[in-house]
Amino acid sequence: MGLVLGACTAGALVAMGLRVSRHGGPVELQVQELVRVRGGQPVLVLVEKGGARKLPVPVGHAEAALIERALGGPRGLLPASLEALGGRVLRASIDQVESDRSFRGHLEISSGARELWLEASAGEALALAIQAGAPVVARSAVLEEAGVSPADLHGKSARNLRTASDPAPVERL
Repeated sequence: MGLVLGACTAGALVAMGLRVSRHGGPVELQVQELVRVRGGQPVLVLVEKGGARKLPVPVGHAEAALIERALGGPRGLLPASLEALGGRVLRASIDQVESDRSFRGHLEISSGARELWLEASAGEALALAIQAGAPVVARSAVLEEAGVSPADLHGKSARNLRTASDPAPVERL
């Protein structure tokens, strides 16, 4: 019986290792700032922990309000409710860039030995993780596709970066 259990555990660890190496391991991010662009669209700017890459993530107005409140101090109602029920938010993960440049992710929640992965928009997952003080990660493929590094911007002016729709001016919240 112990040999079977050991073989199953080894197989699971190998499978997890292959999954991580195939898709790139998660990269931890930190909140740099929450900004609004033309039209009032809130954008959460995340920066690679110990790195220079940044990931601008558009979030909804409701999520922006929750993030802004969490950055200012007290924890939110959801993390407090989860803790009262014996659970907690483990982390938020940004998993995918959609064709419309929105982000998809999930929120990891635990209660005792049980862990749940809840699919969500990145904005929803980020707002709840930030409220709970939980880590934020992104798949390395997401950072490669949508991240911006200082080298990407080196020697370029705002005029050179314009696309068919002009980039919006930024105002800090």
